[in-house]
Amino acid sequence: MKSVPSSVFALLIVGLTALVACDDEIRLPQNTPPVVTDDSGADDTGPPATGYCALTQLIASQCVFCHNPGAGPAGGLDLETDPIAAMVGVPSSLYAGRTLVVAGDSASSFLMIKLRGEQTGAEGDPMPPQGANDTSVTDKIAAWIDDGALKDCEGGGVTDYHPVGYDKPKVHGMEAKLHEQTCTDCHGADLSGSSVAPSCDTCHEDGWRTDCTFCHGGVDNTTGAPPEDIDDNGDEATLAFRAHSRHVETNTHTAFDCTACHVKPAELLSAGHIFDATPAISEVSFLDGLSAKGQYAGNGSCSTLYCHGNGQGDNGSVTHSAAPLACDDCHPGPSSGRDAWGTMSGEHEDHLREGLGCQDCHSDTTTNGSAIATPAKHVNGVADFVPPYGASLTRSGATCTGTCHGETHSAERWD
Repeated sequence: MKSVPSSVFALLIVGLTALVACDDEIRLPQNTPPVVTDDSGADDTGPPATGYCALTQLIASQCVFCHNPGAGPAGGLDLETDPIAAMVGVPSSLYAGRTLVVAGDSASSFLMIKLRGEQTGAEGDPMPPQGANDTSVTDKIAAWIDDGALKDCEGGGVTDYHPVGYDKPKVHGMEAKLHEQTCTDCHGADLSGSSVAPSCDTCHEDGWRTDCTFCHGGVDNTTGAPPEDIDDNGDEATLAFRAHSRHVETNTHTAFDCTACHVKPAELLSAGHIFDATPAISEVSFLDGLSAKGQYAGNGSCSTLYCHGNGQGDNGSVTHSAAPLACDDCHPGPSSGRDAWGTMSGEHEDHLREGLGCQDCHSDTTTNGSAIATPAKHVNGVADFVPPYGASLTRSGATCTGTCHGETHSAERWD
């Protein structure tokens, strides 16, 4: 993924590091928890975090973005260093007569008043600004306050779910692409956040969900065609498919879109894209390209292709390690000889034997028979024919009528 400014991560201390592990067991409290069923058919999702652990989860996912020492804590409230010292028995620095957390009395605690949106019109907005929390979360925090607001998490220590440094793009981005973490379990089915984890949009730049180059591409070119593998391997000798860039750039053909070889996603979470049953594998589909019958062997080689064939059907094959191809690598060229010309359609062999060149009948495509002049007229699914020498020749289907290269044709068939 693209890097975002370090200043952003200074503000987002946890970024995607939102969950908390308690009693050495990772809990995943969320709005729609995954259901694991044992042989009896009973749900077994595990108990959600309670007490101080529930508070620290909320702080990590919803509060520390603004209330951290690195950012100059909003309202002077640092919830990263020591939430207990910052809130329990501490008067509000902004609203006289309010105490942030009154141990044993959640109803009088300004924290709960703000979390529940019960503040007066003169006491600012509810917290967090991202929106109201699920009551199952706020109720647990209220219970913690009523129980004495102690720094205790079911008898165990409190740690972030993700390790230090996980917010770095090369770390969490890679785990997302390789499915080493199921991001949607905690960050929501659409990654827009939940009661225990922030929205991915909080850190990532606008438009990242539809920007192909955000996760791959943009090094060799700006098309989104990977110049390196999904695991960031950039060694050309070991790339899964070396020829991406040549396919998406104009050379002997116009630049192909991703749809030539893949089902192109509309955005990050399109079906079959990043979160599917085949982590780190980009499925190949030729159905929307020129070679609908094409086959990919999974090792950089393709077969039954029109685009690398001789122009007469789905009979081409190629490997991604092949050098840039010459004319006669796919179909016979001017110097290939009569045997090769005889494999071409219709009267190609006769015309070439009589001294005509490719440019004589396909001048829109090539002007010299050895280089492509108009990429849009090559590998485009059409045999673009132009009467040679300004001949008074008409073509109807497979027949030609008129005078051409010194001969008179009368409905003479090409095939």
